Amino acid sequence: MQPAAAPKVPGPWDVFTPYTALHVVSVLLCFAAIAALILIARSLRESGKEPAFRRAFAYTCLVFWAFHNAWFHAGGIDWLTGLPLHICDLGGLIGPLALLTGNRFLRATLYFWTFALTLQAFIQPALVAGPATGVFWFFFIAHSVVLACALYDLLVLGFRPLWGDLPRVYAFSACYVVVVAGVNAWLGANYAYIGDPAPPLKIPPFIDALGPWPQRALLVLALAALSFPLLLLPWKLAGARRAAASS
Repeated sequence: MQPAAAPKVPGPWDVFTPYTALHVVSVLLCFAAIAALILIARSLRESGKEPAFRRAFAYTCLVFWAFHNAWFHAGGIDWLTGLPLHICDLGGLIGPLALLTGNRFLRATLYFWTFALTLQAFIQPALVAGPATGVFWFFFIAHSVVLACALYDLLVLGFRPLWGDLPRVYAFSACYVVVVAGVNAWLGANYAYIGDPAPPLKIPPFIDALGPWPQRALLVLALAALSFPLLLLPWKLAGARRAAASS
């Protein structure tokens, strides 16, 4: 009889721990890549090549989204954690579609969802797999794609959010919450971090700190809703300063 193989001990590159040097380096590399993309796009505006560059980037993002989801479900559908129902998953579609179509509703949704919610993935990532795994790379690339699309729209295409954008974004967000809450109740999942999952599913520490369910779900929704108008303030203040300077 052969002796049982010893369980593999995770190496230092198999595990990701937030707020470590690996976290900082990972985020800085993502931001550097996004900055390079924006600088290239801005440099192409005078030559008239920016639209073609933007379309190539957007289509690449869509291909990545499809490949990412196909890879994740290569061994079968993971109903509890693998459906593309998180805000950042939908952002991976909304971002490139906003750049391709110029649709204001998509652009506004991209803006508010990205800077209120997706940005949190860089600050407090719900990730435990290290760079020796594909999960690590897909996590940071997928969130970088969403942020890159939002910043591209702001810094290259000049999108600016307006108060009039809020009602439609709120309505769409409410519909999203209703659908996701239903899926969570049906599957016992935690999409959008508003569910009440049973073990062994884990709740991210920053969500768990908000208290028991349904309190934490209500607080997540309240914080997201309050952050949307706050994201309008910088643009309104800048507009007021420009108006005062020109008067």
